[in-house]
Amino acid sequence: GPALSDPIELVDAENRTVIVNDTSRVVSIGGSVTEILYALGLEDRVAAVDTTSLYPARVLADKPNVGYMRALSPEGLLATEPTLILAEEGSGPPEALELLKSASVPFVLVPSGTDATGVVDKIRFIAKAMGVTDRGKLMADAVVDDVARVEAAVAGVGDPDKVLFILSLSNGRIITAGEDTSASAMIELAGAKNALTGFTGYKPVNEE
Repeated sequence: GPALSDPIELVDAENRTVIVNDTSRVVSIGGSVTEILYALGLEDRVAAVDTTSLYPARVLADKPNVGYMRALSPEGLLATEPTLILAEEGSGPPEALELLKSASVPFVLVPSGTDATGVVDKIRFIAKAMGVTDRGKLMADAVVDDVARVEAAVAGVGDPDKVLFILSLSNGRIITAGEDTSASAMIELAGAKNALTGFTGYKPVNEE
């Protein structure tokens, strides 16, 4: 299999050290984990997702579904033959997590924080877990810049501006954040309203 030349050592949300040797088939548990994997261009490595993985809209149509993140079945999950399981903090039930931690497949609990810092940390963490640190740095830096810009734009504004959060990816497509995304949470945090409503998740838009 496509084993990594150097194993990746991660310290997960529970301070467990997990060694990742192969990132070719990842099961992604948690909408934001899936969203970040897709935004990093790693869609082809996603073997299966959970029911909270609503963005991009094609995810649940394209990928096997292992159920709800808080009601995981270890057997069902391991049946998808993952080489890595990335699960958002808050996944469960606890007994399922215990079984997954003792399985031979690396099981990593992704630290969860929906504030701006938490999102940037999560991007970096997932990029490191998947062996694409450089891509993660670009995306994290873009998010940091956007947050700074949003905060500057709304500083001292009585009526919050509508802000368009843009994740611009290397392939030149522009991806924007709709409702229910961590980016949307960042915009609200900064005291603005998301300019794009009526869809959830990130999606490419025309450059208008």
